[in-house]
Amino acid sequence: MRKPRLPMPSSAHRPVKILAIDDEPVIRDSIAAYLEDSGFKVLQAGDGQQGLTLFREQTPDLVLLDLRMPEMDGLAFLEALRQEGSDTPVIVVSGTGMLQDAIEALRAGAHDFVTKPILDMAVLEHAIQNALERARLRQENNRYRQHLEEEIARRTADLTERTQELEKSNRKLQKEIGQRRQAEATLRRREEKFRELADLLPQPVFETHQDERFSFINRYGREILAGGDADLIDRMSVLDIFGTETHAQASVAIRQIMAGKGPVEFEAVVHRKDRTLFPAMVYASPIIRSGALIGMRGILFDLTAIRKAEAALRASEAQLRQENLRLRSSLKGVGRFGRIIGKSQPMQDVYQVILKAAASSANVIIYGESGTGKELVAQTIHKLSDRSRRPFVPVNCGAIPENLLESEFFGHKRGAFTGAHKDKPGFLAEADGGTLFLDEIGEINPNLQVKLLRAIEGGGYTPIGSNETIVPDIRIVAATNRNLTEEVRKGTLRDDFFYRIHIIPIHLPPLRSRREDIPLLIQHFLQSLSDADTLPVMPDHAIQAMMQRDWPGNVRELQNAVHRFITLNSVESTEVSSASPTPRPAIATPTIDTALSLKAAMAHYEKQYLRQMLDTHQWHRARVAGLLGIDRRTLFRKMKDHGL
Repeated sequence: MRKPRLPMPSSAHRPVKILAIDDEPVIRDSIAAYLEDSGFKVLQAGDGQQGLTLFREQTPDLVLLDLRMPEMDGLAFLEALRQEGSDTPVIVVSGTGMLQDAIEALRAGAHDFVTKPILDMAVLEHAIQNALERARLRQENNRYRQHLEEEIARRTADLTERTQELEKSNRKLQKEIGQRRQAEATLRRREEKFRELADLLPQPVFETHQDERFSFINRYGREILAGGDADLIDRMSVLDIFGTETHAQASVAIRQIMAGKGPVEFEAVVHRKDRTLFPAMVYASPIIRSGALIGMRGILFDLTAIRKAEAALRASEAQLRQENLRLRSSLKGVGRFGRIIGKSQPMQDVYQVILKAAASSANVIIYGESGTGKELVAQTIHKLSDRSRRPFVPVNCGAIPENLLESEFFGHKRGAFTGAHKDKPGFLAEADGGTLFLDEIGEINPNLQVKLLRAIEGGGYTPIGSNETIVPDIRIVAATNRNLTEEVRKGTLRDDFFYRIHIIPIHLPPLRSRREDIPLLIQHFLQSLSDADTLPVMPDHAIQAMMQRDWPGNVRELQNAVHRFITLNSVESTEVSSASPTPRPAIATPTIDTALSLKAAMAHYEKQYLRQMLDTHQWHRARVAGLLGIDRRTLFRKMKDHGL
């Protein structure tokens, strides 16, 4: 189906020109077909040198750049643009295995990157629109700031020149005291000229008598401050135009001027005729005649437009700086992404999704087997996000007794139930403004899912024993080793709850799918777990053997194996002897006292069976629960009943 035609993303004079540089004609043609259908004009080049020639001839508005090309590659093209001083936005279109190259391109001046293959051209178009908009805003901000600086400099120079002229006139009047009448006539003429000029200025200009009442306000000031009402101007004093919040500051400045200690300048809030306010910079100086102070003269510069421009510029700079820091600081070295260890292609794919998740505010669901590092990924997303300064609250949904779930999540008030001796905030209150990590989210019962869904969607929640509705600001990052789609089909997971948390899925590969990362992980654990001054060295044959294992417990199981090696200075043969999984050991039948009742005998056997299973699997409760065919909460309850 042909996609609907979008509005032209350019002015009415010409379409936006985009230069697509890629050595694969199929990719160039598909990009050109899509973007031209959206109203863009697309130029094509097969390599960097050809693209540079087209860029100089056609002056495109944006460049789509492949990194790996013959002749001149993408990084060389970026360097050529930098040397020419071009500020044309560049979007890198790179392969999924070229994350490091894409980051280098961003450092070299690229605005964004999109991974190939491009499964959804709308993503590329969105990136293009964002880059064009940022470039436009940056150009407008630069032009406007330059204009403001020039205007302020010009007006300040005019005011300084006028002040100097008045001071010169005052000195002349003092010297020519004998020619008072002629000097007064000259002064009147100059004042008339000043007022004529003042009426031309688009800022309020005023003069006052010694009692601080106005003797003159220019045309613009009369309209802004009094709506042209001459009677109102006659009744006003200079303090009447200032807002209450800056009234005291203005009063101090006026007293200073009237004491002959001017000129002064200060910021204040000024009333318009309709009682609305605007921020202003006030420049004022005393009026001296014949050596006597008779009043003051001032001018107001409206700072509204300047403040808006400065705020927009600061917001834009802060956003660009945050995005730059987020991308530059996330990778700390070869083979690691923050605290996550791994350089295999599956992990590189995971890193890309983590970066996109960190830049978004959408909820995240992390899939992975036990021990793959789901909580570590959740912490990484939180630290790279805008919420990094707020709390990260991890919750193991499978470890909370069902009768305490609502109290733990929503909190309770003192006296709400037996044992509630004081107010207790819940997980949602602790995570307010930050990230709530829900591990094993499939363990939450449907009733609690309804209440969580309401809180997530903005309806808020009510602590037990309270009538107050609290609306939290939280981001959900969930994790599970289950197939949630199957849980929705079985009815144990509500479909509306599933769709609310299943926005950005991240699939963590098991350790057996990224064996090339095992040496890196072993080295990391040897460094982090060893207390000795000398770093222990694991034999090469042990490392090679560990790379052949299936590791059903994944990274956590590998960490335990390295810890045992550090402690015992040996590697058990069961850990390294075979690539196939260790077969489940046979469980010996325990002896039962025949004098016990059937119920007591079953409980006795169950306790011994559970203990033997836990000992056999190093008390890995999630694995034991899976082997027994029960959920973890049931296993926890039975362990508690048997005192295990």
